[in-house]
Amino acid sequence: MKRTVFLLLFFLFALLTAAAQAGLAVNAFFDGRYRQRSDAVEVLIRNKRLDRVTLQVFRSLTVPGEGAEGRAIEAAVLADAALAAEKETGHRAGRLYYGFFRLPPAGKKGASRFIFFRNDALRPGSPPSLTLIYMESAASMEDMRRTFAR
Repeated sequence: MKRTVFLLLFFLFALLTAAAQAGLAVNAFFDGRYRQRSDAVEVLIRNKRLDRVTLQVFRSLTVPGEGAEGRAIEAAVLADAALAAEKETGHRAGRLYYGFFRLPPAGKKGASRFIFFRNDALRPGSPPSLTLIYMESAASMEDMRRTFAR
């Protein structure tokens, strides 16, 4: 019985987390496919208090940034960037090197959604990794930038 209740709560938690990103192209990359890969790191944190902000959701994915997979993630970020209320970007060799985007809340009273993207594979001499972060917070973009710039 305890196991059944635990499994139901786990699936409910996973469903609520996925619903927060519903409608975003980057959602496809947080489906759990990277959890078993040795060359990838996937992180999920909920309801975490940091120095200046409280995060309702923090999802992070780091994978090799080269090849078709890196281009697919970049394309998803660019698709979601079209919805951004605020954005800061940098490009290298005609590709998105980094982007920090604040998207409107998913619901009428929800927290802002943030996407951070960085492709170090485009920087000579760096490990060829790509980082994708999805966050939800009531903080401003400037507060988020200061917190994560450390």
